[in-house]
Order: sequence, then C-alpha cells, then structure tokens
Amino acid sequence: MVDSPARYLCVHGHFYQPPRENPWLEAVETEKSAAPYHDWNERVTDECYAVNLAARILDGSNQIVSIVNNYSRFSFNFGPTLLTWLEANHPEVYTAITDSDRENAPEYSGHGSALAQAYNHIIMPLASRPDKETQVIWGVSDFRRRFGRQPEGMWLPETAVDLETLDIMSSHGIKFTVLAPHQASRVKDPRGSWHPARGVIDTNQPYICRMPSGRSMSIFFYHPELSKGVAFGSLLQNGDLLANRILEAYGKGSVPALITIATDGETYGHHRRFGEMALAYAFDKLSGLGIKITNMAEYLENHPPAAEVEIIENSSWSCEHGVERWRSGCCCSTGFHPDWNQHWREPLRKAMDLLRDSLNPMFEKDAGQFLADPWAARNAYQEVIADRNPGVVDAFLKQYSLKELSSSEKVRVLRLMELQRHLMAIYTSCGWFFDDIGGLESILVMKQAGRVLQLANQLFSKTPEKKFLNILETAQSNDRSIGSGWDIFEREVRPLICDLKDAAANVAISTLFKGSLSEPGLYTFSATINDLKQFGDDRQRISSGDIEISSTVTLETQRFIFGAMLWGDHQVAVGLEPYKSPEVYADLLSELKSFAVPTDCAGCREFLDNRFGGHIFDLRHLFGDERTIIVDGIIAGTLKEAETAYRTIYSRHRETMRFLHSLGQTAPPQFITSAEFVLRMDLKNALQADVPDLETIEALLNEMKLWGISPERETVSYYLSGQLENILLALIDAPDDPEEMTRAIGLLELFNDFVLFPNLWRVQNLYFAIFQNIYIGRKDKPAFKDWLTSFGTLGRLLQIKID
Repeated sequence: MVDSPARYLCVHGHFYQPPRENPWLEAVETEKSAAPYHDWNERVTDECYAVNLAARILDGSNQIVSIVNNYSRFSFNFGPTLLTWLEANHPEVYTAITDSDRENAPEYSGHGSALAQAYNHIIMPLASRPDKETQVIWGVSDFRRRFGRQPEGMWLPETAVDLETLDIMSSHGIKFTVLAPHQASRVKDPRGSWHPARGVIDTNQPYICRMPSGRSMSIFFYHPELSKGVAFGSLLQNGDLLANRILEAYGKGSVPALITIATDGETYGHHRRFGEMALAYAFDKLSGLGIKITNMAEYLENHPPAAEVEIIENSSWSCEHGVERWRSGCCCSTGFHPDWNQHWREPLRKAMDLLRDSLNPMFEKDAGQFLADPWAARNAYQEVIADRNPGVVDAFLKQYSLKELSSSEKVRVLRLMELQRHLMAIYTSCGWFFDDIGGLESILVMKQAGRVLQLANQLFSKTPEKKFLNILETAQSNDRSIGSGWDIFEREVRPLICDLKDAAANVAISTLFKGSLSEPGLYTFSATINDLKQFGDDRQRISSGDIEISSTVTLETQRFIFGAMLWGDHQVAVGLEPYKSPEVYADLLSELKSFAVPTDCAGCREFLDNRFGGHIFDLRHLFGDERTIIVDGIIAGTLKEAETAYRTIYSRHRETMRFLHSLGQTAPPQFITSAEFVLRMDLKNALQADVPDLETIEALLNEMKLWGISPERETVSYYLSGQLENILLALIDAPDDPEEMTRAIGLLELFNDFVLFPNLWRVQNLYFAIFQNIYIGRKDKPAFKDWLTSFGTLGRLLQIKID
C-alpha cells in the first residue's frame, strides 16, 4: 500500500450531450440557435471537447507558456451516443480523446482514466431490470470497442442509483462509481458501528457498498463544495483561485486524503468560457506543490476502502427529492422560470411507460418465433448499432436466430431490435430535466417515441398510440401557445416520420434541382436509380424514374416509379407508386413526355394528381437539411437582387455620405443599413478567399469604422480562425514562405484592436507544432535571424510566449 504523498486529487468530467439526431435519419439537422455552427454538437466540440485536448496555461502577462492535454489528467467519461457522433463527425478529436486513456495509463500505474457510462443516459432506478441489464451491457460493450479494455468504473446518469443497478454493474466487472455525498445513508466506523452519514461521510476516501447478493461496489463521493463551486460558482475565474481553494480543502491531516471533484465536462470551456485553462493551470500549480494527480482506479488499487457505506436508494445528484425530477412534478428546475410548474413530467413519464409496458410483451412473443433468446439478442445488438457492416449484421442474425431467416424475416427481426433500441432511448434523462415539455430536450424524447410507434405499427396489428397520445394531452406546457404534449407531438414529431416512400420522394425531388444522380446515399437510406429521364426547360422541368430504396438500418427495400415536375421557382409536384412492370413505367414516361413541349404546367399537374391518386409530394416533404440546400438554391436569385439593390444604394451615395460625414452630419439610417449589409458581406467574402487580400480587408475595416458599423463578432471570428489555420498549415509544409508568414501577421494585426475573440486554439496548436519541430532547431542559428524575428512577432500576436 502506498501512503505517500498524502494528498491526492481526482477531477472527473462527465461529458454528455442529449442525442440530437433525427431518429429516422440518424443525423443532427441544422440548429439555427448554434450559428455560425451547424448545430450545438459542433459548437460544444469547438468550445469544450476539442479545446480540452490543448488547454492553454498563461503567465502573469496573459501570454501562453504551455499547451496541455487536460484528458491526460482528467478522470472522464463520455456518453456513448456523443462518442458515436464525435467518431463520425470529428474523428481527429474522437481519436485523441480515446488515445488519451491509453497513452496516459502508465502515469497512473497502468490504469486508464476513462469510465464507462450506462448507455442511453437513462435514470437507472426508474428503469426495468431488463433495461438496466442492457444499459450496463451496452455501456461496457461500447467502452471496450472504443478504449480497447474492460472498464473499471462506470458513471451513472445523474448519479441516480439503487442497489439493483450497482449489483448488475458489479456482475459485469465494474469496480466503482461516483456519487454525491448526500446519497449516502449510513457509514460503518472502524469499530463496526453504523451511524447516519450526514455530517460523517468522509469524501477524502472511497467506501465499500455491499449488496444482498454478496457482491460489492466501491464508491467515491465527490467533494460537494468544490464541485458546486466549479460548476456553478466562481472557482473557474482563474486557475490560482481554483488551486488555492483545493489546497484549503485538504486540511492538515497526514493520512492519504483524496479530493474528488465531479461536474459536467462541458463546464470546462462551454458553460464556463476558458474554464479548461483555469483547470490546466490549477493542475500544474498543484502538481508543483506535491499534490498527486490521480484517477479513481489507481487510487482504489493503492488505497482499498477501509470503511463501509449504505446508499440512499432512488437518489441522484441533481434532485433533492431523489429521482422525482424524472417522474413527478417536484420543484427541481433550472431556475430560469421560477413561476412555471413541472406537472407535465408525470404524464410524460407515464406515456413512455405505457409504450414500454405495452410493447415489450408483443416484442417477446413475436421475437420468440425467430430468436432463441430475444433479450440476449437485444443485449448483443449494440454490436450492430456500432457497425452496420453487412457481415456484422449477418453474424448477429446467424448467432441468435432459431433458423435460417428469409429476407423478410431478417427485416422483421431488425425492426424488433430497433424497437427495443428506441424504447430505451425514450427515457433519455434530459427529456425531464428542464423547465417545460416544449423544450428541445423533451421534444427529442418524443421523437424517439414517434420512431417507436412507427416500428410498432409496422410490426403489430394493435399498438398503444391512441392511449399514448391521450396521456400526452394531459401534459400541459407552461406556455399556452405551445399547448399539450399531444399538440407538440403532432406539430414537431409527426411531420418527421418517414419511410422508404418518403426517401424515394426526396430522391425524385432532387432530380429536378441537382440533375442526374447515381446511387446516392440519403442518411439511413440508399438509392439505386435504375432509370432516370429528364426533359423540359427553365419554365417547366419534368423527370421520371425507376428507383430502388433501401434502409441501411432494417435492410427493408422497395422499388418505385415516379413522375416529378417543377414549374416557376419553387412549385414542385412528385407522384410515386410501387414498381409493377416495365410496361407501366413506360406508359408513365410516355405520358410525361407529352407535357414537355409545349409547356403545359396545369395539364401536367392534373395528370400527376390523377395518376397517383392525389398523393403528391412537394418541398415540404424534403428532409430537413436537404430542404435547406434546395431552398437556398431557390432563393439565391432573390437574394442576389436584394444584394444588387443594397450595393447600388451604397455605391451611388457613398461619396455624398462621406461629404455629410465631414460636415459632422449623421448619415441617414437607410444608407447605414445598405452599408452594413454590403461591408459585412464583403468582409466575410474577403476572409473566405483562397488567398486573403490584406489591403482589401483593411479598407473594409476602415470603412466600417467610418460608419460606426461593427463586424459580426462570431461570424468574423469563425472565418478568421479558419483562414489563420490554413495559413499555419501551409507554414508547417513551407516554413520559409515569407508571404504566408506576412499574411498571418498582417491578419492578426488588422484585427488586434477588435474585440472579436476568435477561437484560435487550433491556430495556436499549429504554432506550437512549428515551435517544437522547427523553431527549436533554428533558434541559435544566425542564418534564420529574420525568420526567428517574424516567428516571434506571430507568437506575440497569438499571445504565445516562446522565450
């Protein structure tokens, strides 16, 4: 047993975002509130997940003296659904995070710092036993695939706990978890006497919790004041404050003492801007003062629990009423709307329970016709979710099926598995956490429920949809204009429900705008175009096709023929029907050709209505981001006209307005509006140019200053950072290119006086790479004097100290 040093520190970050994916497309669609980013996942990645890989440590002059990887000193867990998104959308960030666990394990006696997590971030005490089993199994399986080892610890969503969950975790090899100190009920002292935990629980040591089964689980209790101060207080204002407060918390004892701080990982950089820098500085300072930075697995090996604890079942870290925040109208809320009630939470939970309790028996009976053990198959299905390669799917079906399955039976089994997948996703805790059922997070779980109902309707003759909606109707929003849960479902969820025919309609509509397509992929669908004919002119475009649509999730497939027309800028009509024969398709094609010349818009539309029984698709049926792309194309001409008008006003009257300005007169608002539009657009375009022209950018900034127009902070910061990143990448390949060095220095000097806060962390990382790989080898060589001077100037502008 290792007893020195006596002071240890473990900072745990629980990194998680609610799964924002559209359940039918399994993609995150545009979230305008996250602009200029596509969505909030993108934004939080830039502000938190990525910056913690390269956190800055500053000196007293706010110059960067070091860049460090916080994950090398964090204890951390990432929600599996978030890692799935990161793996697909930011593989470099994902790989660096997972590598951090392996690469830094030698610093912690061979123990990685990553913890697993119950898969879907559901409140485990409120889950059924089968769901608890699957959540733990999926969490462990997902962790093994990503980190290449068995997890030693597991994070419980909202630290919500009961003995059954701990017992299941222990049975699957989990050694420890983290709880809040108020979740302890009783502790046993060294003499073997039990005492109430309040005021007695020692967060400086782990405890052992024994289950009725004979299994046990080690529990770390986080330091409540420090954790609260980091998450909600002022401790991340600077690293000195955080480090000093941690030092004070140790007291003067000489026995090994562990301080564990646990917060949402997004605290460091997203919720608290520059929080990752405060943490990095505190880590450095505390290490220099003899504090041993550790993780829970290492500490547990060297200091096994000497004390025993009993937990308060059905408790959590964010609800003082236990777990009522996720099943009743308790008063726990974000506090942003103190006059609102949360009575909607109970019916939302009851509606989801209805789906689970009604559909699970149907699942078990139906799946039993094809699978030897439906629940064992569900437990193994995470392997398919992680990798839908046909070989993986076939191996799964072969292992768990009672017999060789036909194509239609494979589709049915996969639908049954997807039903179970989404029946657990409906319980994602965020759906109940916030203040109103009309919020984004509650809508997300209702979307999952919509997918459940679609699958149930495809599988079973009778479903609980009507009862589900009746319960949702009793869940009233605090905003009368939003209405009830039923209203929200019909408005926000029902329009998203899609199938193979909807995917075919999207492909058909795209042929009117994008020209010929060749076997396109469309989110969770794939299309094979067997035939495509396009004719008409700019006044009316017509297309007809024979296409086959497949689901990459359930493997269902269907062949369609379609007729589509576009007249004017945006009038679209598409009709589809299942493919019947070559002759039927030939007749459709022949009829459509007759409307091409001369143009007969009304006749063609009437034909499509009659031919396809009035079931016509239009632009409203496009999937979200696909609609945005096509609509942007449609309105491009209109926007160009508006831009021309603004430019005409600005250019025609600029000299007159300059003259008025010289007389001290204020330019009229109509002119300022046109100038603002033109100058901001020109600045954005200049920053997006392949080679930015510094003189042009400087002139635009001066002109904006003249008229009192400020650059759009976030937009300009976004594009400036991207431009500087490209320049630094070029300098890595060609460090002696004077034009690139001059361009980088010039850009930073131009924006030096503007409070833009460009997100320069990637640029600074690249600068450090040049510093380590090139500068150090040149710094003592006179031949590189000019280069070294320029490089130093660039560093100062980036607030990096290299001397």
